[in-house]
Amino acid sequence: MSNKYGLPEEDLRKIRARDIKCVYCHKAMQEYRHTKGTPNDKATIEHLNKDGPFYWNKSVKFDPSVVAICCGRCNKSRGKRDLLDWFKTKYCTNSAKAINEKTVAEEPVKEYIRMQRNLEIFSINQLSSQLKQIIENSKWIFAKTMPDTPHYYVVKDNLSEDDKKMFNGFEWFIKKNGYDGEFYSKKYKYFNIGNYKYWVIGNILNRAKLNL
Repeated sequence: MSNKYGLPEEDLRKIRARDIKCVYCHKAMQEYRHTKGTPNDKATIEHLNKDGPFYWNKSVKFDPSVVAICCGRCNKSRGKRDLLDWFKTKYCTNSAKAINEKTVAEEPVKEYIRMQRNLEIFSINQLSSQLKQIIENSKWIFAKTMPDTPHYYVVKDNLSEDDKKMFNGFEWFIKKNGYDGEFYSKKYKYFNIGNYKYWVIGNILNRAKLNL
């Protein structure tokens, strides 16, 4: 299986060991290391979140909870569709083994769906309230290597398990409700709370003062 997405090899080995069969249709898969194209039973890397990120590097940390391994047939069928929308297609409903949120693999697909549904209940007031502990209590680090663009950041890995969930919620909320902006020529989604604008890059929550 090629690793063109920059997935850390150690994490990819764990995912391979976990997803021995297709996480959607539970078909046995093959590697096909030297075969061009995508045979139906080929083991392929699947991104559960259609919004990405799809590539990882030192500045965008890999999140194993959004990556799975599925067969080439399921991967081609889903394409760029939202997971729950794909479940409504004929491919899933007409399958000899129906593919839906009840039949897919518990880990990571069902867990991913549950997480997304929990995040969707946030309103702006609820979100701001639950993020208060992160915003007010976290140790914000000044990005001293970028003095021309003054901002502060918090690393997700340094947060408590509860705050990590809030981090995931904030990231989802920004993507759905934020506005487009640029940071060093790259486009991100931003959201304003109080006198600060917030944006997420990989596992890092950033904030900078607004020019009021």
